[in-house]
Amino acid sequence: MNYRDMEIMTVLTRQLQPPQDDSLGALIEGLDKIGGLKEGDVLAVTSKIVSIYEGRAIAMSSIQDKDQLIISQAERYLPREMVPHNYAILTIKNHVLAPSAGIDESNGAAYYILLPAEPENITRAWRNILLHRYNLSNLGLILTDSRSTPLRLGVVGIGLAFAGFHPLRDYRGQPDLFGRPMKISQSNIVDSLAAVAVYAMGECAEQTPAAIIRGVDGLQFTDDDCSQELWLDQSDDIYEPLYHNFLPGGGMK
Repeated sequence: MNYRDMEIMTVLTRQLQPPQDDSLGALIEGLDKIGGLKEGDVLAVTSKIVSIYEGRAIAMSSIQDKDQLIISQAERYLPREMVPHNYAILTIKNHVLAPSAGIDESNGAAYYILLPAEPENITRAWRNILLHRYNLSNLGLILTDSRSTPLRLGVVGIGLAFAGFHPLRDYRGQPDLFGRPMKISQSNIVDSLAAVAVYAMGECAEQTPAAIIRGVDGLQFTDDDCSQELWLDQSDDIYEPLYHNFLPGGGMK
């Protein structure tokens, strides 16, 4: 693999306004200004602008108890009183262990921004629109979010949903430097690309909610829905003991 020619280009858009705005139109305008998308690109888009596109915003003034809102959006949760200093409610939502069910206040203009309702479906839909817009055959799309990591300060980007390529690079059976066959190693392409894209997009007032990653070697593009190739069943997760006692939340929607 040769990554010396890999490029990352952020996409500047107009300011998007909660509770609902034409984020896709604004994204396309921004893409057109920098030459659009090319064959084999991966486009990373922050989930917040997809939520605004869907109208997934709730006025803060209408919510009396944010904790109840979080619980209603979580699939499972750990109550705030069980978290050090009562910092947050820990939740599981959309295959991710994170605080507050992904509900965000930053750049929300006095609205709580919820996660997209069906992130995998909207990611496939936006990819299909962009494929036709730029007359492409191969395009990857990653819906990103930011998450903190246990035992580390700061946040990193992750993939909330993806479409257009297989998500793993499988090293199993290949010899390492000393000839020992790899037994379980698979590289998570989705989160790896999401992390570098979110770093480039920024976390504050940059107004660059998307990034093109160009020149990624080794991707296996596909039009098939291969999301299940990445998600791990909780019964097979080595970290499951850490969230085994989470309470049932309000569900997916």
